[in-house]
Amino acid sequence: MELLNGQLKLYSNVTATNVDWLWYPYIPFGKITLLQGDPGCGKSTVMMNIISAISNGSFSPDGRKIKKPMHVIYQCSEDGAGDTIKPRLTAAGADCSNVAFLDEEMDWLTLGDEKIRRAIADFNAKLLVIDPVQAYLGDADISNAAGMRKMLRQLAVWASLYDCAIVLIGHLNKKEGSKDLYRSLGSIDLIAAARSVIQISTTDNDSDVRVLHHIKSSLTPKGRDQYFTIDSQRRVQWLEGEGPAAPDGLDIPTPKMNKQTQAANMLMVMLEAEPMKASEVQALFSRANISERTLLSVKKEMGIRSIKKDGVWYWQLPGDKTWREDD
Repeated sequence: MELLNGQLKLYSNVTATNVDWLWYPYIPFGKITLLQGDPGCGKSTVMMNIISAISNGSFSPDGRKIKKPMHVIYQCSEDGAGDTIKPRLTAAGADCSNVAFLDEEMDWLTLGDEKIRRAIADFNAKLLVIDPVQAYLGDADISNAAGMRKMLRQLAVWASLYDCAIVLIGHLNKKEGSKDLYRSLGSIDLIAAARSVIQISTTDNDSDVRVLHHIKSSLTPKGRDQYFTIDSQRRVQWLEGEGPAAPDGLDIPTPKMNKQTQAANMLMVMLEAEPMKASEVQALFSRANISERTLLSVKKEMGIRSIKKDGVWYWQLPGDKTWREDD
């Protein structure tokens, strides 16, 4: 039967898909993760050790064997590539031929820069780390919800498009009495865009022992606290046994999604916050080598509406009440 001219969809017709994990349940592929903490707490060091494991195909922090080495992009504005980052990667055992960065000597980089998308695609990166996120906002105001939402939505589209885990490393504000979810520096949209949020702090009784808290998880139950120390070589030593077990059969890297599922996921990410210009949607799909025929077929299946506003066509999800056709 036809329901509301095809706009109302039955969940019985939706194909369920599994989430793939870089580190279960803390860092998912194809999504944005936020890793936050005070300066000096060890968040960059933890991430650099994870990068090393991913680059050489060794073990994730929970002791699970990584199937094979993967490419990583580590973009850091606070440390020198030659005198700090390279020595730390080497000390952690990284295969530096699998770790890259975009040279910013001639041109500053921002989160919305097309060069980031091209770098992920050309390098086939399975992990992108931005450290710290506050340094890559360009002229955008981190406290401005609308500006942050647009920039983060584009980043989420790229994560989904290339099945790449994107980790944003962020600083905390000084409101120590606030709940952990509200301590991220800047707009709450940064927290909202992340499917997983991890926070690192020191323990009350031992300043040398750090703890990794999983304070938000939209995809699976939160993982337990993980305790660690950092030695003189900036290597992370995990103090407890294995963390939460990964689902049976989980393997990385995982099979690629078909074009229809990929297109549906991308459209949902692109349009969930607000309508988007049809021309921008089509341009992103063209870069992803997804045909217009596939795009229009998925658009129709999802019931996405075309709305004309001030002479410009926008695409809007069927449940979105931002605009009506007669506005």
